[in-house]
Amino acid sequence: MLVIAMMAIGPVTAGAQISDSDNAAAVQYPDIQTREEAPADDDLPFTGFVAIPLLVTGAVLLVSGGVMHVRTRQRD
Repeated sequence: MLVIAMMAIGPVTAGAQISDSDNAAAVQYPDIQTREEAPADDDLPFTGFVAIPLLVTGAVLLVSGGVMHVRTRQRD
């Protein structure tokens, strides 16, 4: 029973961090600037994902699927 109790309590206490800060994000990620520290930077970070090629590819696939459907349907 003691081993099971230690296994249940151990991860909880191991993850706890003592800090005087009220901001948990500043404690967890100390190298990243918070919004208050960087008020001049109002832009969102660029993630490298460009949506335009994805939208164009989707439109091309939809149109080509519609064309193939029209050409291959059986006429009664």
